[in-house]
Amino acid sequence: MAHLNAFSASGVRPAFWVLLSLICVAVDYWAGPQVQFPIVYLVPVSMASWYSGRVWGLALAVALPLIRPLYYVAEVWEPPSSMIESTANAGIRLAVFVLFALLVDRIARQMRDLRSMGVLEAMLGVCSECKRIHDDGTDSWERLETYVAGHPSEFRPSICPVCALRHADVFARR
Repeated sequence: MAHLNAFSASGVRPAFWVLLSLICVAVDYWAGPQVQFPIVYLVPVSMASWYSGRVWGLALAVALPLIRPLYYVAEVWEPPSSMIESTANAGIRLAVFVLFALLVDRIARQMRDLRSMGVLEAMLGVCSECKRIHDDGTDSWERLETYVAGHPSEFRPSICPVCALRHADVFARR
């Protein structure tokens, strides 16, 4: 996933999905009316759903199956079958691509949720009575001050708003 961080700006990602879709359309056009590669369209649909969300995935899932019938309507190609069969084929592709985009988006959201759960699971266990911290590594309970002294990289000094108000005169002198 780190290799896709180059697409971190929201404007860059959609441009990439559209470019990838245009490449797929070009390959489909080059292959001609007899050879069909509808599975190729799943790549931009799935990547757009995964990295840019449901809207982009659905937009491509709707637009891409309609390209091939446009070739027939514009009379660029002679349809290999009747227009009714070509339209039904486009409808089936549209339904499959929309379902695929929704499923990929759902999996992507669940993966993000699982990552945030990992952060929650890494949180410290603190006794609500004595305020000792449970150290999973040693399976022991340590005083807060001892734990902080032993793990300085996990903490940063700060002050809560209540204490800031309580000691405002000290901070005003600084």
